[in-house]
Amino acid sequence: MDKGTRVTIVDGHQGKGQSGSVFWTGKNKWGDGERLGVRGDDGETYWVSDADVETTTGEAPEQPAGDTFEKGDRVSFTQRGQAGTGTVFWIGQSKNGPGQRLGVRDDNGEEAVWIDARIAKALEGDAPPPARQNSNSGSAQECESDQTPDAWSPSLDISDMPPEAPIDDSSADQWAQWDDEET
Repeated sequence: MDKGTRVTIVDGHQGKGQSGSVFWTGKNKWGDGERLGVRGDDGETYWVSDADVETTTGEAPEQPAGDTFEKGDRVSFTQRGQAGTGTVFWIGQSKNGPGQRLGVRDDNGEEAVWIDARIAKALEGDAPPPARQNSNSGSAQECESDQTPDAWSPSLDISDMPPEAPIDDSSADQWAQWDDEET
């Protein structure tokens, strides 16, 4: 199947019923045929077998830009069936149409969530994020008054780690090439 072909996912584990454009093709390691990278009209990326798609005609629908956000905004989102809330810490241009791509610190997760602004909704008011628990035992704040720590040690809590760089689907061809070279 050629890159750019419009398809509808009709079977498989992900994206059933979604339409999109093929942006990557490669050998299917889990069976006969090809493996496809499909950029869905909903902004999501789907990795499917060529047996799970049917070609369609027509152009991709024009996507609205969605709301505009700023760093520090509190948002709710639903991504791949999982709902969450968080704080925007990174903003970039969407690679899947007009609008923004957001990096969100998920209130309930330890990793950043990278989403299209079209699936984010501003939370009413400026509700602060829930306090995170710091599991750094032995810190000066947790020592009893008659104990002193031997030396300062940096926190090993995941919430203190810098966020990962956003995933850029435009590099998928390169990743797929590396994956093919390993086999």
